[in-house]
Amino acid sequence: MSFPKVVRARDLTPHETSTLEVVVHHGFRIVHEFVTLPLTVAALFYNRRIHPSYGMTWRKKFALGWRIYRNSTQVVTATSFKAHLAMAAKLLEIPPEQEGAVVECGSFLGGSALNLSLVCQIVGRELILYDSFEGLPDAVEGDKFGVVESAGGLHGSLDVVRANITKYGCIDVCTFRKGWFSDTLPLHTERIAMLFIDVDYQASMHDVLINLWNHVNLFGYVFIDEYVLLDYCAVFFSERYWERYFGSKPPGLFGAGTGVPMGNYFLGPWLATPPMQIAASVAYTFRGSSGSWDYFPDDLD
Repeated sequence: MSFPKVVRARDLTPHETSTLEVVVHHGFRIVHEFVTLPLTVAALFYNRRIHPSYGMTWRKKFALGWRIYRNSTQVVTATSFKAHLAMAAKLLEIPPEQEGAVVECGSFLGGSALNLSLVCQIVGRELILYDSFEGLPDAVEGDKFGVVESAGGLHGSLDVVRANITKYGCIDVCTFRKGWFSDTLPLHTERIAMLFIDVDYQASMHDVLINLWNHVNLFGYVFIDEYVLLDYCAVFFSERYWERYFGSKPPGLFGAGTGVPMGNYFLGPWLATPPMQIAASVAYTFRGSSGSWDYFPDDLD
């Protein structure tokens, strides 16, 4: 999860967090995740829309859930394993005859990519990874979430990402496209069945949307990680933005502000968040969704 660049919770809280509080918080999180893992898998995968051709018996579902969870403890990841499970559940819904790759923009150390690669192996889809593999770019003027100090942050080299996916995921389904989004994304040609965006900056989100949105299948899924930041999520509700760049209404975003329900404890926003609450989810939309308000009773007079 990407944290706000403008205001941080620790800047607003009146006291320092003690070592004991950190230990208790960490311990609570581990116990909560371990205990709720089977319930999370059962809730997400008890789904009649999962396509039968994938052969996902309950044994395979729980095995996949356990592997995704375990991988999240082996490789540092900026997203929760629950977000990976949510994307897995949606990928398993997509019929195999519907063409399209899975695309991830922003890979860090490959923690989310290696889990997505496991699901791509099951559903027979290519996983295309776009990243500079040199960390975050320089901030650009007007981007409220881009700051000078962030440049080079969240750096994971291509060799490290490859190694992590080879060890814990399925490297055979992966295609790596190294470079800045402004250079690589305009060259994209493949249909997209699912898109995962974890790019932090507004400028980077813009690069992804203007270059990839039209490649997403009708009813194809688009997931984002920066769901806590309402100003960031607002692009999916901005009528001005979607009319200007796509000539359409905005699609909206499920989970804006707090994430889709994943059995977590998080009321949001980040400011002064209670220590036992954590944002461990994801938000998503799909091409064909509508997040546009069109009821203006005064216009009917």
